[in-house]
Amino acid sequence: MAKSKPKPPLLEWIASAVGLMLILGVMTVIARDAFTGSGDIAPEVAVAATRVGRSGTGYLVAFEARNLSAVTAAQVVIEGKLPGGETSTATIDYVPGRSTRRGGLFFSQDPRGVELRALGYQDP
Repeated sequence: MAKSKPKPPLLEWIASAVGLMLILGVMTVIARDAFTGSGDIAPEVAVAATRVGRSGTGYLVAFEARNLSAVTAAQVVIEGKLPGGETSTATIDYVPGRSTRRGGLFFSQDPRGVELRALGYQDP
């Protein structure tokens, strides 16, 4: 007499279906990103002052560097320039795509009217 195999329980079928949907979803996201991409070829770092105040014997300009593209940037150099000509720079080690990093610049003069910009980056 041949023994019949027991049918898999319903919970096993449900777990298999959920696993299959997760795998197909991940593969779809990866394929879409591979074929369409973001189109960005370089980081786009926008810098804005978030706070200005006294710091010890000078002044501190806190800033926020926002990478608007999907491309990651490393060693991003931020420069602040005062109307009187004084400059200060800071380097942010790593700014992933579509993210924000914070830092600060020190000045000896009152930093009202400071102009902030990203000077350059390296590919990670």
